[in-house]
Amino acid sequence: MSQKKLINSIQILRGVAAVVVLVYHVSGYMRVHYSQTIFGDIFRIGFAGVDLFFVISGFIIYFTAKAYLNKPSKFKDYWKKRIIRIFPIYWIVVLGIQLLQWILAKQLKVASFATEYAGGFLQHLGTYTLFPHHVAVDPVTWTLSYELYFYALFSLLILSRKLWVIPVLVLLLSIHNSIFHPVLDPSKGLSYYNYLFSNYNYEFLLGVIICHFFDKIRFTPIASYIMLGFALVIIAVGGYDVGDYDNFKRIMIFGTSASLILIGTLNLEQAGKLKTPSFLMLLGSASYVLYLIHFPFLLILNRIPNMFGVTLDALQMSIYNYVVVVINILVAVFLHKKLELPLTSYLSKIFK
Repeated sequence: MSQKKLINSIQILRGVAAVVVLVYHVSGYMRVHYSQTIFGDIFRIGFAGVDLFFVISGFIIYFTAKAYLNKPSKFKDYWKKRIIRIFPIYWIVVLGIQLLQWILAKQLKVASFATEYAGGFLQHLGTYTLFPHHVAVDPVTWTLSYELYFYALFSLLILSRKLWVIPVLVLLLSIHNSIFHPVLDPSKGLSYYNYLFSNYNYEFLLGVIICHFFDKIRFTPIASYIMLGFALVIIAVGGYDVGDYDNFKRIMIFGTSASLILIGTLNLEQAGKLKTPSFLMLLGSASYVLYLIHFPFLLILNRIPNMFGVTLDALQMSIYNYVVVVINILVAVFLHKKLELPLTSYLSKIFK
């Protein structure tokens, strides 16, 4: 397997997933506040970008760490890489959000930014450690709690293959959860049971399985195009009936289509049939930063006109939000190149 080609495929899909989630949130903001949408509201199911992220995560974690399996000496190195990847830039973004809220709400008296929470030490600790059901200063970070959980389950197999029974038990209980909780009700609170035995576990597993069999089973370009087409058909036919909290249907529709998209894209890349433009590669590399900053940035950018006394009607705001999408992407790329990359490189050298 060519690691270069593989990474190219994954990077492109990461970028696509991040942009899909970005447009989903921007369009949702417009729908709620102005009864307008962007891109014809076809991205109202853009939360499915998260499902693609989870399948990709399963693939990547197996690809990068399968050599660590049953090697306890690699446990520390495994977690060091994961922590450096996830936490430093996350902490910077959260601190930045809280600082901005303080400046705008307390110093500039912009009431609409008074969104800080009055939490104690444990609440703040939960936020900064991404503990399950933490107070999300950045609303998208619930997914990072799942990522860390996936990493933890996989790390058990690094300690010993004999611990396979624990991930298997988690998967079996996830079936139980999907049967008895096919639709989650956030108004009643989301339990730790729903977190530990979420159907998202199966999306991570799908990524692992795809990686495990990728070298053993290849598909022709025609078969790969068919997979991609079938994935789009699944999304078009069944996706718009799936809600954000449809525990079972979401995985069946979006988990399946994400897996087909991943398989098809990887095989097309390996066959030399997939172009990898440099900007898409850069966007994929910046996808984590884009994912973290896009929600607070869309709120800030949408409030700037009013802060300067400029009133835009609904149509003008709709046009303005196409610009918001572009600005989010450009800022994410800038922060990736000037902050995330140097910081990650520096920390990797320090904790080598």
